[in-house]
Amino acid sequence: MSVYKRGDKGVFYMNFTVNGVRVFKSTGKFTKKEAKHVEALERQKLIDQEKMTPQEKAAKTLLSEAISQVYEGRWKHTKRPDCPMARSQMILSLLGDMPLQKIDDEAIALLKKKLAARVIETGTVNRYLAALKTILKFKRQSWEHIKLGKESKGRIRVVTREEEARVVDLLSNTDHHKRRWFYSDVADLVEIQVDTGMRLGETLKLKYEEVNYAANLIHIWINKGNKPRSIPMTKRVAAILKRRQVNDAIKPFTLTAYQADKAWAWCRKEMGLMDDDEFLIHSLRHTCASRLINADIDLYVVKEWLGHSSIQVTERYAHLSPGKLVQAVKALEE
Repeated sequence: MSVYKRGDKGVFYMNFTVNGVRVFKSTGKFTKKEAKHVEALERQKLIDQEKMTPQEKAAKTLLSEAISQVYEGRWKHTKRPDCPMARSQMILSLLGDMPLQKIDDEAIALLKKKLAARVIETGTVNRYLAALKTILKFKRQSWEHIKLGKESKGRIRVVTREEEARVVDLLSNTDHHKRRWFYSDVADLVEIQVDTGMRLGETLKLKYEEVNYAANLIHIWINKGNKPRSIPMTKRVAAILKRRQVNDAIKPFTLTAYQADKAWAWCRKEMGLMDDDEFLIHSLRHTCASRLINADIDLYVVKEWLGHSSIQVTERYAHLSPGKLVQAVKALEE
């Protein structure tokens, strides 16, 4: 029998096989008539699925299952798998566990509305939408209806030499209490950041085995873009690294990103720049790029120096070199 009672509660179970697929589970019904109806629906479902194309079958995949499959097949092997996974889980909580075929224009509009209600910036909303696009692409579903919002490029905050000197002076020469024991270390960090343009994470992970004093180079093997590169050292950077290389130190810095940000925030307050939201420690990377561009260093050289993924990223700084425009005018006059 394909339908029969089982257990003390008298619930009917179904047990049958269609096209080699066995189904054995509760019908949730207490009468044979209702149980037979559930069984018939389950049989027809399997028969219909057998006629479906792989793409049609994938369309019926629940969002939660698709997220797990994308994680195992793609994100798990990336450098930062938790980021898209966390965004996907947020999407799941906002949309519900719906089949992929239900993620239409209406669902996308609802998702955008709910994300906007959380006061999330356009750029961040785009990261969520990009994660959803990846899921749909992975399952070979339509994703063209997901349109990313236009992000504001914003202004590039560059730290002036006077501001740089003030930050270093505050961190180095202020009589800090015990809880600020690491502030002087951050002073060295600031000078290295502004002269190398390295990402904060790259500097904090840097090991002395990656510093080549003979060639005057810092080698970055693991980074955000997975693009190894070498950065020339200024005399100031080389001097700081040598000074900090004591007691067989493995790394120049044992700081955390939190400590670096905390020290920078203190300087920002001391300098009366609390309203300047873009005066961040990351702006030291922008500052390095700005100084290179203003020295008429070729954009492609700056791209390789900073480890940008494409020349388009570096072109954000092109307007910082007005000297080239002056040369262009002279060329026309001649």
